[in-house]
Amino acid sequence: MADDCYSTRLDIPLSTVLITGGSSGIGFGLARCFVEEGATVIITGRREEHLKSAAEELNRLGKKPVHYRINDVERIDERLALYDWIVSEHPEMNVLINNAGVQQRHSFIPDGNLTENIPWEEREKEIQINICAPMHLSQLFIAHFRQMNTTTAIMNVSSGLAFIPLASIPVYSATKAAMHSFTMSLRYQLMNEVKNLQVYEIVPPAVQTNLGGSHAFGEPLDKYCQATFERIKKGEQEIGYGRSDQARKMASREESDKQFLTLNENIKIMFKNLKP
Repeated sequence: MADDCYSTRLDIPLSTVLITGGSSGIGFGLARCFVEEGATVIITGRREEHLKSAAEELNRLGKKPVHYRINDVERIDERLALYDWIVSEHPEMNVLINNAGVQQRHSFIPDGNLTENIPWEEREKEIQINICAPMHLSQLFIAHFRQMNTTTAIMNVSSGLAFIPLASIPVYSATKAAMHSFTMSLRYQLMNEVKNLQVYEIVPPAVQTNLGGSHAFGEPLDKYCQATFERIKKGEQEIGYGRSDQARKMASREESDKQFLTLNENIKIMFKNLKP
């Protein structure tokens, strides 16, 4: 359905965009695209030194100031504080990009090695940051967006792993599958209820970022972000790229199962070859 549907295009130079996890990786890459197109951009993250450095770099690219706010989306109180700050200091904000995410590459099955026996509280961070935070922020900002007279948007970053999971990171894959399902449902609900609010899903493949430690084997970051941004400008509602585009278009269960086995075998071989 999403491939046949386009959202009302955003007036990007007149937009104010909030990007969670915007100091590095895909968040920073998309921030750069919006800044260069003339939008006002606000980035958030947990580390002030990274945010400050990112904002300084982005400020050299555009004419409008780039703002940043220290914020830990894992915490409910900080999500509420971010919403209150935006409504108070930047009420013109009309685009929310739920990009912040974590990926833990720890075996889910303890094998006697104590380093692999990760406490549940640590694993739960993936769920809080990857699912609860974007759902909660979406709920908060719908109330704000529906009062605005301009076109608004929620953009959720999922993953190609939402469609073809990677067995070595089952929690992460599951959180992204949940985000895909949530985004589809949210888009359908808002279609007639809040007509000025568009819902996008950004579906990255592996991209060369520091997610989970490193994705040196993925797509080049700048190339990926620019291609995705061009499709955002067209109003495409579900935006894949390369392998993630193939994954989300699987026509049958048999085909997706085959790709699941191929992906996981290839990843096992690749990491085996990387070991000294």
